[in-house]
Amino acid sequence: MAIVEISIVPLGTKSSSLSAYVAQVLRVLEESTLQYELTPMGTIVSGDLDEILKVVRKMHESVFSPEITRVLTQIKIDDRRDRAASPQQKIRSVMDKLARQ
Repeated sequence: MAIVEISIVPLGTKSSSLSAYVAQVLRVLEESTLQYELTPMGTIVSGDLDEILKVVRKMHESVFSPEITRVLTQIKIDDRRDRAASPQQKIRSVMDKLARQ
């Protein structure tokens, strides 16, 4: 299972507020079967990498409009193949090590 961090930013908006665009992108993600967590700086998605990449493309495309002609999408992929991983498991692992110190 892959864990992917996504940040999608439309460029050239009339306002510095992006929450309406974030909501628009999340609607696309909600139509999928992928698990996700919204964070203040992006969205964490986990699941099959091929499915994630298909959905990321739809998310990216959803922001374009006659007013928005440029979109910056940043993707960070953690694709671990030696064992199953989840965002929660990664956090638990760090917290366990922190508790031992």
